[in-house]
Amino acid sequence: MIAGIGQIQTADTKAKLSFLMKILTRVSDVEANLIHQQFPLLEKVLEKESDGGMKKIAISVFDHWLRDESEWHLMDCFEEPERIIRDRKLEAHWAEIFDLTPAYTIRYRGRWPDKARLVLKRYTNREGFLSQSRLRMTKRPSQFLILPKLECIYAAGWDDTNIVYFKNEELVKPVLDLATKVGLFHLNYE
Repeated sequence: MIAGIGQIQTADTKAKLSFLMKILTRVSDVEANLIHQQFPLLEKVLEKESDGGMKKIAISVFDHWLRDESEWHLMDCFEEPERIIRDRKLEAHWAEIFDLTPAYTIRYRGRWPDKARLVLKRYTNREGFLSQSRLRMTKRPSQFLILPKLECIYAAGWDDTNIVYFKNEELVKPVLDLATKVGLFHLNYE
């Protein structure tokens, strides 16, 4: 039951109402232009056509790259309890990032592909953000975060390994520290 006027709302009711709030809001044209100036190859990074001239590092549940074929089975984790452990770590990291800095994303609007255009949005609801960040086995990961204050882009991967594209090592350090704090690992690209 949703509490009416004059009734006390429980924490559970507040959480449910919070989730119903708008998850994303469109950014102003000025803000969008600033982000596009900061990340001119944003669409190419989104489509995995380029690294946008940025450095990159992986954040993973694994402590090393799974190069040997004998380790590939580790990526096929769809069952409990290991799946629960991995999901908790990844979700904790997403939550820490949301609390750390404003988070933006991109959505395509218009008829695909001819009239589709990118629209920048800002996450405004933590629970909605976390819901969209969760790995779902029925679809590919879609979380693509733009973190302008940290000069980085954070893209989810299907194999419990995400990629952080960054310009400044000092500015991206809090993202990496938060990953370590929740039990994730950093993997360097060679």
